[in-house]
Amino acid sequence: MRLIDELIAHPLFEERPAKAVLEPLGFSIHAVFQEVPDEDEEPEDAERFRADPVGFMSQIVFEVPEGFAELARFDTEDCEIVLLAVKPTTPLAHALMAPAAPKAA
Repeated sequence: MRLIDELIAHPLFEERPAKAVLEPLGFSIHAVFQEVPDEDEEPEDAERFRADPVGFMSQIVFEVPEGFAELARFDTEDCEIVLLAVKPTTPLAHALMAPAAPKAA
């Protein structure tokens, strides 16, 4: 696990736009937004999404620009799926992308 993964797992991350949290830490952001499958227009996809949102989102093709690393895939209360990639541009951002030290027992 990377240090950045611990940051985005924090409940307060859900309350602020990713850009507002990550850009001040020294990241360039690449995000793609798409609507959650509509029950009327895409009933099979909507059912798959309801049954397993994480599995559904993991199968979405997400083109990550060169120099960026995929950070997260999540859905929002506004019925959007967000595919998020970041590129560290500062020493702090590079440190946050490093693997976290194992926690002591």
